[in-house]
Amino acid sequence: MSIEFGQSVPQQIVSLSDEEFLQAIQWKSKPSGDLMKGAQTGDLARFTKGLSARLKETAKQKKQVKHAAEMMWASLWSEETEDETCRTSDLIKLIKSVQELPGKNKKTSNSGKRKKTPELSWDEVSRLLRGWLSQVTTSEPLRPYELLLLTELLENVGARLAPETLISVWRQCLFAAASLCFNLEETDFSETPEDQVLLVSGELPWRLSFLFSEISGAKHFRQLGQQNLRECFFDRTDNDGTPHADYLPRIDFWLATLTRSLFIGQVWKKPVLDKEALERFQVSVEKLAAACDVSGKIALCPTHSVAHLNLLTLAAYFAEIPGRNAERLYLKSLSADKKKRESFMIQAEDQASSQSDWSALALMRNYWSDAANLLAVSWNGELPELSLSAMGKSLLGGSWDFSLTVDGKEITGDGEWSSVCWNSDEDADYLELQMDLESGYTLERQILLPRNQHFVFLSDIVTGTETTNLEYRSVIPVTLGIAGALDDETHEMVLKTKGLSARVFPIGLPQERDFFQPGSLTLNDQSQLVLHQQVSEANGLYAPLIIDWEPGLKRKPADWASLTVSEGGNISARDEASGHRLRIGKHQLLVYRSLKKGAQARAVLGHHTNYESVIGRFDTDGDLMPLLYVE
Repeated sequence: MSIEFGQSVPQQIVSLSDEEFLQAIQWKSKPSGDLMKGAQTGDLARFTKGLSARLKETAKQKKQVKHAAEMMWASLWSEETEDETCRTSDLIKLIKSVQELPGKNKKTSNSGKRKKTPELSWDEVSRLLRGWLSQVTTSEPLRPYELLLLTELLENVGARLAPETLISVWRQCLFAAASLCFNLEETDFSETPEDQVLLVSGELPWRLSFLFSEISGAKHFRQLGQQNLRECFFDRTDNDGTPHADYLPRIDFWLATLTRSLFIGQVWKKPVLDKEALERFQVSVEKLAAACDVSGKIALCPTHSVAHLNLLTLAAYFAEIPGRNAERLYLKSLSADKKKRESFMIQAEDQASSQSDWSALALMRNYWSDAANLLAVSWNGELPELSLSAMGKSLLGGSWDFSLTVDGKEITGDGEWSSVCWNSDEDADYLELQMDLESGYTLERQILLPRNQHFVFLSDIVTGTETTNLEYRSVIPVTLGIAGALDDETHEMVLKTKGLSARVFPIGLPQERDFFQPGSLTLNDQSQLVLHQQVSEANGLYAPLIIDWEPGLKRKPADWASLTVSEGGNISARDEASGHRLRIGKHQLLVYRSLKKGAQARAVLGHHTNYESVIGRFDTDGDLMPLLYVE
């Protein structure tokens, strides 16, 4: 029996004594020094001496890298409170206790007072660790995350462990690493989250190859990990570096694995990513930084074990993004103490907004500022997901649902969402999504976030071929904790939270509420904004909504109306074209949408157009200043 990377590891090796186990190791070169010679001869004391010296040097190397303090226990970033077993949780607790221990034993402080005694001594840590290792068996081997935790423990404080414990931990890690190397190509990852695939097939081989660098086959193991890290990263990102929306719920775990791997590469002065991969990773980090709101959270991703802001800051550094880059400056500004942080605005040559059809993800951001408006949209699932931060305050977040009934029959989705239009310029970011419904109906969604104004435009367009009675509900997710108050007489609603007041205008409904007029706007118990509209004897319906949080307009009187649209002197039906005007104080907004292509230009409020969609503001002279034209 022998132990080396790339070869089968017999289970009988588990039953060997420590002396026999060490003698079974195949070294990549002729044994020299205490580590290899001690193992070759089965001299545990000599082997432990050599291993301790090597681990001390490893810990010293790690501390020489910038941001080493933040990276020292970075394996804890991947902690999962819900999916972990009791055994894994016990190891995490032990690691966190070790994290609190002082680096050196100091009897007294400069003032002569004795330091507070830590909860655990190193002898106690060694005893607890041996007890934990007794749970690892051939039927319950080390799990990948446990292996990562133990690897980091050895790197950081392995030399502080009792000799018997040190050998046991090192031995378990080597057995697990050699088994992983041999079985990796046959491992079925079909049911494994993508970040775990990256950790198991990439980070662990990459990192363990340095810990066991003297053992035969370690270089091959390292190359395998490096290749898998690169391939997994490229497979999960678009050509412009945008991560696929499927991975957003765990994108912090995914980013943590790549950041730790880059750090280890710097420790050992061996880059893990080649130039092409590093450049794409830089863009990925920049896009995730652009998706980071003022609270420091990545949009559409729940916060897990590590604060997103801290993770992005370290990822940006190890990705070698220049310090004067707008994303780096933005993250640095957000890292300042909130109580002391001043308002900031960072100038950037390029716009932060982006969209990827392949990734099913769009990011709309007006500025790099502490009062920025940020809207992220994904459409990879059954329903689009929204996350809107208005002037730094979370306003919308969750699935944008809908319901449609045609002559009393419920109509559901019959396909996948796709992006049919994207436009980003100095005026606004605009996204249009589409999905086929049952019975030949189509649902389209418009999303617009202007660059220099504080509102968002959301609308749904239902079109079909038969003239029927349509009843539609657009169900928009509002951030939990936000209160809604409906005006006493109109359909206007105000959404309020600390530091933010947003007015909601369902401009497709009549302004005045009328018991006999169908349609409503409500905020239900699930914190969802429900816009309800009905039309009779029609084959199309337009349901637009404007949410405005302009500070200077929150107390200004508002009114809106549906407009007459004409074509060739004839009035167009509502299921052919729809026009609406909203006025808040002196500000006036025009919204027009063609539901059926006209034979010639249509006119709405004196504005003639051949475009399918028009959104714009009127200036003081009554001229339209367009935010958007869609052909």
